[in-house]
Amino acid sequence: MGQAGRAKGAVRPGKLGVFIGVLVVLGGGGYLASQKLQTIGVASAESPQLRFITVTARDDSEPMPIYTATGKIVSDHKVLVNTKVSGQIVLLEFEQGDDVKEGQVLARIEDVLYKARRDQAAADLEKSKANLEFQRINFDRVERLFEAKNAPDIEFADAKRALDEAEAQVAADTAELAFAQKALTDCNVLAPIAGVILERNVEVGDFVAAEGGRGAIANAQLCTIADMTKVRVEVDISELDVARIQKDMPCTITPDAYKDRQYDGFVMWLDPGANYSKATVQTKVRIQNPDDYLRVEGSAQVSFLAGESESKGNGSEGSTIWIPASAIAKAGDDAKVFVDDSGRIKATPIKTGRQVGSQVEVVSGLAAGQRIVADGLDKVSDGQRIPS
Repeated sequence: MGQAGRAKGAVRPGKLGVFIGVLVVLGGGGYLASQKLQTIGVASAESPQLRFITVTARDDSEPMPIYTATGKIVSDHKVLVNTKVSGQIVLLEFEQGDDVKEGQVLARIEDVLYKARRDQAAADLEKSKANLEFQRINFDRVERLFEAKNAPDIEFADAKRALDEAEAQVAADTAELAFAQKALTDCNVLAPIAGVILERNVEVGDFVAAEGGRGAIANAQLCTIADMTKVRVEVDISELDVARIQKDMPCTITPDAYKDRQYDGFVMWLDPGANYSKATVQTKVRIQNPDDYLRVEGSAQVSFLAGESESKGNGSEGSTIWIPASAIAKAGDDAKVFVDDSGRIKATPIKTGRQVGSQVEVVSGLAAGQRIVADGLDKVSDGQRIPS
């Protein structure tokens, strides 16, 4: 009855211990596998985003950049084109990005009412001219009678008044016709300057209002035109570095949109004031040779160049390699850079020379064409794989 009295399906103590042990092992293995997957995921998420630059050789006779900053490309002449008359747009002759000439027709406002007003003003002028001609003849008649003592003074004065009123009416109707003609002419919206269309704000069928008023003026501005023959870069310089920048200092400008293009420029203006909250001073750099590749409101990198004596330093000649100081890891007198070596990071010792601003001369250890890590060297190590 001892074994028979046991509940059906019960597990004996020995087997129960083995069963629990298997669960513990399996559970522990599952936990370790989970930890491993999580660790791999974290490592992948924290992989540093590396930024590389390509090493280039520079003619040592060329001026050396002493400061580099990024700014905004701005046009000297940017015009907001508004309508002078109210009405519905029936034709648009431009698109965003188009080159336009001064006086070119950009849009046309419905002119039916303006033509009718012009025609009415022209008719009123013809009527007043006819009346003027009649009053002149009548005045001459009354004047002869008055001189012959056959007309009273009041008749002569009335004839003179009628003539003066007729002349004034002709002048008023002439002005009214000019006004109506101008309104009709303004139905064609013309480009006030030559340049590039930066923005288009209307469509065919939109109603534009020249009189203004809340809501009515929402579409009064048709477009924005920028003159691309006079452009500059506005750069914010740190107050700590502004003493190194001087008016007329030569610069090179590289737009972010086309990093393979470079433009000559010079410092045209230094703000006599400063931005207290940002601790910066605005500097305007003239671009001397602008072309169609430049984009207004785009960003560009400006390199401020040192004078000839500061650039040559020790009087060396030939081609030299200069790289940013942020790309060099130093430990005492030793210096190294991290080179892209077939998809892996390779720590490469270098010998440095002069330093001008944030640029350092590399005497040996690097060759033109190599790619090196530009900054964030504390996040890279020798042999590290470069993310694809």
